[in-house]
Amino acid sequence: MIKYLPILLLLLMPLLAQTQENKTSNSALLRKKQQEADQWEQKRLQKQTLSRAVFFKKLAGLNPDSVTELKMSNLGLTQPPDLSRFYRLKKIDISGNNIKHFKRKFFKHDSLKTVILSDNPVKRVCFPAKSPIEIVVIDHCNLKRVPCSIRRLKQLKSLECTDNHIRRVPLFIRKPDSLNEVNLNFNRIKFNKRAVIRLARVEKVLLAGNKLFDLPDNMEMMSGVKRLNLANNNLSRLPESFGKMQNLETVIFYKNRFTAIPPEIFNLQNLMEMDFYYNGIHTIPETIGKLTRLKRIYLSFNKLDKLPESIQYLKQLKFLYIHHNRLKFLPQWLTKLPNLTILDAGFNQLISIPDLSVIKPLEEVDIQHNNLEDIPWKLIAKPNLKRLWLRRNPFIEEEEKAVLKKQIRDKAALGANVYLY
Repeated sequence: MIKYLPILLLLLMPLLAQTQENKTSNSALLRKKQQEADQWEQKRLQKQTLSRAVFFKKLAGLNPDSVTELKMSNLGLTQPPDLSRFYRLKKIDISGNNIKHFKRKFFKHDSLKTVILSDNPVKRVCFPAKSPIEIVVIDHCNLKRVPCSIRRLKQLKSLECTDNHIRRVPLFIRKPDSLNEVNLNFNRIKFNKRAVIRLARVEKVLLAGNKLFDLPDNMEMMSGVKRLNLANNNLSRLPESFGKMQNLETVIFYKNRFTAIPPEIFNLQNLMEMDFYYNGIHTIPETIGKLTRLKRIYLSFNKLDKLPESIQYLKQLKFLYIHHNRLKFLPQWLTKLPNLTILDAGFNQLISIPDLSVIKPLEEVDIQHNNLEDIPWKLIAKPNLKRLWLRRNPFIEEEEKAVLKKQIRDKAALGANVYLY
């Protein structure tokens, strides 16, 4: 065995040399990428330094009597500038900097209404008492909790703290009587019974992207909520109490795990908008006809193969989005919807549609990527039609193209868009 060792080494030498060459090549490539990244960062910092110098020069020359809004985004600031002389300020945007602490004096303006602190490594924010601030935005700041000094903002109307690491809805959220919107999208919120009670009076509650699997069984206590966004979670069912939220007008369950529309939804008599985009819904029950105030239905990217007849009784329906499903027909009764303005049924398996031109308010129709064999001439000629998508259907014959193109040109002259290719 030993006598063959030199031969074996000779055979392995090219392979070892190639391996070493690959390592050297990879190291050179990594160094090149790092150098490019360093150069890009250097240019970014140089540009930021120049922008900062220009901003402060401009700031020094501003007339305090005329300034109501200041934008200081992406200047590389490490501390807030002194703005005390601008006594008429209504809006401050200081996002995209490197500020860790915002002291009380920075917000002491009698007319200040909106504050945007997003994209800063915020450690502490001190809002002053009796401040007139109405809107606070603190997105993407690595916050672990909602700043407690917000409790001092008695006139607060909207609080936005998206894309942070916040785990709980604070108790003081209940205090501002004027608060009507809380946006805690993409955090780590533990949405429990306490959170429900604390958000009970808020009109708009946004809790998308919080990895929720279930909702607490006291949802009826959210009596003040009119708009509820629970998109990008892991919900597959609703508690019975959800159906008792009688003031609810909009529900958003975009990208969850529903295989059917929960029955609790059909008890929401004031519901106007329903969004179940990107779920796994196979059928819609006839009980949807009970929701007579519905104006907007979003059911795209599901597994629907038919529509229930009871939808024809939704006389206030304006928007119907059902694209990217498995529908083969659009029913004749669709023409009985007197207020339908937008119909999006593209990317299905449609082989037949009714004469949609009889729906007077209809302005936008998408039927692209289907199996339609007949050109909807009447629909194309509809006087008030603004947009029509026809792409990727087998009905386009060579002899009809010229006529169709002329009609498209005529529609374009009237300001409408018809998309054929």
